[in-house]
Amino acid sequence: MQDLESAVMEWGQQGFCCSQIMLLAGLAFTEKEDSDMIAAMNGLCRGGFSRRCTCGALTGALCLMGFYAGKGSPAEERDPRLEVMATELQDWFAKKWGADGQLVGCGDILGYVVEPEPGRCYPMVLETLVKTLQLLEEHDFDVRKGRSS
Repeated sequence: MQDLESAVMEWGQQGFCCSQIMLLAGLAFTEKEDSDMIAAMNGLCRGGFSRRCTCGALTGALCLMGFYAGKGSPAEERDPRLEVMATELQDWFAKKWGADGQLVGCGDILGYVVEPEPGRCYPMVLETLVKTLQLLEEHDFDVRKGRSS
């Protein structure tokens, strides 16, 4: 995959939001395509279209973790590392980006602006994506392989 920072900016310029960008990265790493999943991720954009709800960069990153460690069929089990990674990511995100070190609502982070600000959002998206990939690798997930079933 091309340079991660360039890819994040390109996806943003193509009109994809923070939560969608997280899964676009997972698909790119695994050389898969799933436009239905990317369309579904649109529901998490801009805090689920409510400034009171959790930032889409965080919810998208949690979904990216699920892409690698989640239960995908009746015969599978959720990987127990998912909960551990999710907790680590949420704690990191709240300290790094949360208002007062804890509030992670889209509006809390952006100050209830009408539209997300690319200058503020894309660096946060990129850094959250990098942290998510780091956590996956620290917990022995091969981000190029994807979910092992």
